[in-house]
Amino acid sequence: MHSTCFLLFFEFLKVGLFTYGGGYASLPFLYLMADTYNWFSHEQLVQLIAISGITPGPIGLNMATFAGYQTLGLSGAFISSFGLILPMIIITSQVFRLYRKFSENRYIKSILYVLRPTSCALITSVGAKLFYNLILNNKLDFSNVDYVGLALVVLLFLLTFKLKRDPIIYMAIAGIFGVCVYFLK
Repeated sequence: MHSTCFLLFFEFLKVGLFTYGGGYASLPFLYLMADTYNWFSHEQLVQLIAISGITPGPIGLNMATFAGYQTLGLSGAFISSFGLILPMIIITSQVFRLYRKFSENRYIKSILYVLRPTSCALITSVGAKLFYNLILNNKLDFSNVDYVGLALVVLLFLLTFKLKRDPIIYMAIAGIFGVCVYFLK
């Protein structure tokens, strides 16, 4: 139990310390955890990503809380969450102090310029891995596909780019549609 607590704290401390670019940038670390420890499976990680994306709060913190809860219950959720946010608290407060002092420095601007595409590359690699694991590796049976749901996803995706409205509107539309479909069945 104590070694698992330490490992949870240490692993999420690493995630908090070495990820830049938001919760999705932490996914390579989470995949490594799924492979190394028996805390959660790849399938649970995919569910974790989906749940974290629709629940309020930072995605990385939601994922850490879920993974910790999955491993050790409520104490695991607290330990993993604290391990994740501790480096953020320390680093953010120091970086903000330094950034105010050196915000117009050309070296700082260059570093930030390089970090942005690096984060995008990490997110893209995770997306490719998710695609491979879900579609190609699992050999999905397309006879169970919900074509109405798929059409709704495509329609809302296109509306998002065409109308450029707040995504909450589309989530509300999807929720209303889901309730209607539930009561019509």
